[in-house]
Amino acid sequence: MNSPDRPLTPIYDQLINEHGDVATEAREYAKKTEREATEVLDFRMPAPPAQQSAQ
Repeated sequence: MNSPDRPLTPIYDQLINEHGDVATEAREYAKKTEREATEVLDFRMPAPPAQQSAQ
């Protein structure tokens, strides 16, 4: 599981082999959740209250 951009880490690699790469899975799930939330929720600032004209 070593990649060119990650140094040799035998303890971490052993944990990944035993339990899966929980950190990567959590990161991917968080990104997926953020995408879904963005599709459903409106994060724009609320519009200012409408001004009533003086009569």
